[in-house]
Amino acid sequence: MAEDDKVPRWLLWVGASIAIGGLLYALRGVLAPVFFAFLTAYMLDPLVDRVETSRLLRGRPIARAVGIAVLLVGVFAATVVIVLIVAPMVYAEIAGFVKRLPGLVARGMNEWEPILANYGLSIPTSVGEALEEFHFDLQSVLTKGYAPATVAAKWLLGGTASVLGTALAALIVPVLAFYVLFDFDVLIAKAKGLIPPRYRPETIRFFGEVDVVLGQFFRGQFTVMAILAVLYSVGYGLIGVPLALPIGIMAGLLSFIPYAGSTLALGAALFMTGLDWQGWTQILWVVGVHGTIQGLEGFVITPKIMGDTVGLSAIIVLFALLVGAELLGFTGVLLAVPAAAVLKILLGRLDERYRSSEFFAGHDAEARSAKEPSKD
Repeated sequence: MAEDDKVPRWLLWVGASIAIGGLLYALRGVLAPVFFAFLTAYMLDPLVDRVETSRLLRGRPIARAVGIAVLLVGVFAATVVIVLIVAPMVYAEIAGFVKRLPGLVARGMNEWEPILANYGLSIPTSVGEALEEFHFDLQSVLTKGYAPATVAAKWLLGGTASVLGTALAALIVPVLAFYVLFDFDVLIAKAKGLIPPRYRPETIRFFGEVDVVLGQFFRGQFTVMAILAVLYSVGYGLIGVPLALPIGIMAGLLSFIPYAGSTLALGAALFMTGLDWQGWTQILWVVGVHGTIQGLEGFVITPKIMGDTVGLSAIIVLFALLVGAELLGFTGVLLAVPAAAVLKILLGRLDERYRSSEFFAGHDAEARSAKEPSKD
């Protein structure tokens, strides 16, 4: 084949990227369990390697399959235990609140009606009337501002998250994670073998950097989510906010979306405090607890656990989540931040290569020589 007939390398990369994107879009409805299985395998692989080489059985190495089975059973058993402990507490709190709700609403109307009347406002008799009175476009907010959260909620509460779908996904995740973990090193070795030798060192360094960033991000993010869920639940519970536990859990789960978790925590706590009105002191307690938790998150928890593992600003993360939710639904929400992190590393490499290129350095040298006065 003549040199002019060769397809440009950049065109091959563009075509491969479009093909992968089209495949992800076509399979977006079934990729969530696969993502969780690969994520589980990715996070547990270092532990599996450590167990495999630990020689705990009388100095003999532990078979990889045994180590994987023990870790997976331990992880999913711990998850089930936590759910069985927390779920009845959440149910009991919600059931108790529902029983108190008519009395709370009646008392709240009596408390707030004189206050609102002083400002020329009346208490709406329905949610629709309240939204209309305050000119609040709920549909716009849900579809635009909180798209990642609503997509996640839709996936959890309906569609693919039906009872049968959830049970099937719960079975697929550990089984697929087991097989991925068992062949993890083999898959990595085969992937390295497919890279042309002249590009192999640079490509391995690039994906090594991606591996460090994503590994620290996922492990750190799950830790931060769990800590925030506990802090919100305990903090709001101590000051008597109704539904403190469900609010804390939802705020922790949504904390991976910038501003969503904290906004939900504060808004829901203020609403519940207003409904179970005990005076303005209670409002100050809510604001104080929320501010304390936000301070701990911003200055202690996130910097200590996450550090600068991803290096993405909150605006970029939120934009990536919105784009992911729009393109791939719940799967897009899951893939958004990792994809943004990988893209950031790739753009950083391209920026370094551009700045060290003859094109950039030549123009810089010409600019410096033009500014220097002539020796003649």
